[in-house]
Amino acid sequence: MDCSIYCYALLLVYRYTCFKTAKHRLYIMINLSRTFSRINPQIISLVMISLLAHVTLSGGRVASSLYVLQEGHSELVAGLTYGLYSLMPALLSLYIGQWVDRVGPRLIMRLSLITIVLGLLLPALHLSLVSILMCAALSGLGFGGYILSAHVSVSQMKVAQDADRTALFGWLQMGTAVSAVLGPSFVGLLIDNGNFSIAYACLALIVGGGLFWSFRASILEGVRTAKDSKRSNIVQDVVKDPALRRIYLLSMAVYLAWDCFGFMIPVLGSERGYSASAIGLVLSFFAAGTFIVRALLPWLSRKSTEWRTLCISCALAAVVFFLLPFADSLFLLTVLSLAFGLSAGVGHPNVLNLLLRTVSSNKSGEASGLRIMTGNLAGLLGTATCGAVTAAAGVLPVFMGIAAIMSVSSWQANRGQQKGAKNTEN
Repeated sequence: MDCSIYCYALLLVYRYTCFKTAKHRLYIMINLSRTFSRINPQIISLVMISLLAHVTLSGGRVASSLYVLQEGHSELVAGLTYGLYSLMPALLSLYIGQWVDRVGPRLIMRLSLITIVLGLLLPALHLSLVSILMCAALSGLGFGGYILSAHVSVSQMKVAQDADRTALFGWLQMGTAVSAVLGPSFVGLLIDNGNFSIAYACLALIVGGGLFWSFRASILEGVRTAKDSKRSNIVQDVVKDPALRRIYLLSMAVYLAWDCFGFMIPVLGSERGYSASAIGLVLSFFAAGTFIVRALLPWLSRKSTEWRTLCISCALAAVVFFLLPFADSLFLLTVLSLAFGLSAGVGHPNVLNLLLRTVSSNKSGEASGLRIMTGNLAGLLGTATCGAVTAAAGVLPVFMGIAAIMSVSSWQANRGQQKGAKNTEN
């Protein structure tokens, strides 16, 4: 599949609005029809299911945190509730990935979506702190299983050239990007105009729509591994292979920067005296940046290798984190947030394509599971460290430390590019 057709379609729409003659418009309409007829329905289905499934994180986290705080529980309990969404994938993703390799992504995807629906129904039917905590654990576990299955399915899709698969991973994550923008606002409206039970029931209905879609979508199964297959596990491969170690370390750096940015921007904004809506505006520019760059990935992936893209991306992230504590206006903060969104948006798709191209096809789920496990652990430990350092010494050491980490990551990505070029020459 030629993934550049997506950007090409957008350009055709623009050209259509510029041409005045009927002849030119007819030419553009014919090209548009040809373009959209070539879109792979498999990736479109997964994008839509991802959008519907991710609502459990983008909306569920907001609803759970608000309920815990409104019921008079401490911020610590609210933080633990929020963290449960990431804790389960951090602990179990590797084993879920091994399961995906054995039975295929289709079954695991549907079971994961069922798990999310069941988790959301608990507080919808009986609202309490216990049901909220169980919902957080089941929702995080279910979405972790879903996204692992989706990654394996995308890795099996046929592409015209290998760079196009990076674009496919970018498009897959556009569904979650849209959900991240719409989910919190949608849940807030449901809570303000109804109650928490109605909000959870609506979220369960939305994810149920994704479950229904999964039975109609074409989900590629890939190569299965026998349960008693004698092979090295992915952890052993990482220990032996320097290239794999570099990929996983870069993945952890991307996770760390992403989570720490989302954690530190509200802290920095509160320190500067900005309102909640102003801080929300800054984070919205970050989300917009990730969406824009992922829409352009079909073109970008053909212009640059994964290593080079990661090198530039990490370098830009380092510059952003270095400048953030010195941004003395809301305008500068939004510009830097947009820049980091453009940087972070290409990180995960390029790392995923590098990883799944490096490992054997019968370890795709296990490799992706280890990536999610290590990434979530890096994010959890990173945000906890950011909070502790900020309380002790302020925000400046935090931003300087993350800038240093991303600078080293850019250097490592450049080394990966150089080693890849040498291997190609040989």
